[in-house]
Amino acid sequence: MILAASLALALGGPAEAAEVPVSADGHAINPTWSKDGKWLAFEVNQYEGSVDLYVVQVENGQAMGSPRKVEVPGSSSSFASGGSIAAGAVWHPEGTLIFEGSSSGTDSRLYFWSPGGARASQLLSASQIGGDLTWPTITADGGTLAFVSDSTGDGDIYTWKQATNEVANAAKSGFSEMAPRFNKDGSSVAYSRKNQGGEDLFVLSGGSSVPRIGGNGDQSRPNWADGGAVVFFTNERGDQRWDIGVSRGPGDKKTIAKDVRLPLRAAPSLSDDGRWVAWGTSVPEKAGKIYVTRVDGSKTVELSTGLVAAGEPSLVTAGGRTWLAYTALPSDTAAWRQLHIMDITGKVP
Repeated sequence: MILAASLALALGGPAEAAEVPVSADGHAINPTWSKDGKWLAFEVNQYEGSVDLYVVQVENGQAMGSPRKVEVPGSSSSFASGGSIAAGAVWHPEGTLIFEGSSSGTDSRLYFWSPGGARASQLLSASQIGGDLTWPTITADGGTLAFVSDSTGDGDIYTWKQATNEVANAAKSGFSEMAPRFNKDGSSVAYSRKNQGGEDLFVLSGGSSVPRIGGNGDQSRPNWADGGAVVFFTNERGDQRWDIGVSRGPGDKKTIAKDVRLPLRAAPSLSDDGRWVAWGTSVPEKAGKIYVTRVDGSKTVELSTGLVAAGEPSLVTAGGRTWLAYTALPSDTAAWRQLHIMDITGKVP
């Protein structure tokens, strides 16, 4: 469902899409493109306490060989069995994958891995910063990483400078901060903060945090759009009813998409120019489609997949083409969500 004021462009039958072969049992979730569109990271989740991280090389929208499981030192698989997590991947602009991981009974830490390399290595030592480290995000130039640590008992935001290897506290409160995201020039960080049972958005800039959007329910997982707008998920209409909102300044909020299928963990996926946001829908009769909406709410493009419960979209433009990665069930009776890649060049102006 979209706002009545927007224009829906139906594109006929299912578009051409290539399936990424995933042999492991579990739902494929959270696809994340490298900056050059040559690699795609994604998670496989069995909903049994373990999440594995895979990476596949992509050429002209096709997976080149089988996806590779990212391995961590001390194990023959990603992590030891039983409650292990490898998730939340982000790509450094030079092609290194950074993600959070933990094995059973251990803290979540940040790791890095390069395609073609051996196992992943821990990025920050316990002496630099303790506790669980989660929600990594990186500036466009790759020089600064932001993340969340609970070393003080709450989730606070820290930064790490690659040039100096220094860790510093950037934002803290008596509540839990989460989901930080740098803007285009790295001068500001949007993030969410738990507050009296809900979740509000803040922007950290110049060493100070300023409230951006509050309200009923959760305002969650911000991402930066064109012109300094912040795009986020909101469930102010009720716990199971998620929408996409846009804020262009403190207190400003506009809903541009309703009844969105909430990704398990990802922020709203934006086009490289920050003008379009991709989403799936929770409306059953429309759930075989992915939608791409202008951030100003003026237009929505409808992409039919021919599959079931399509969601978890991720956009990238590279080599003159625009690619959409998404997950979906092959049928109503299928056990696991599969990963697909669609060429949407020309379909999103």
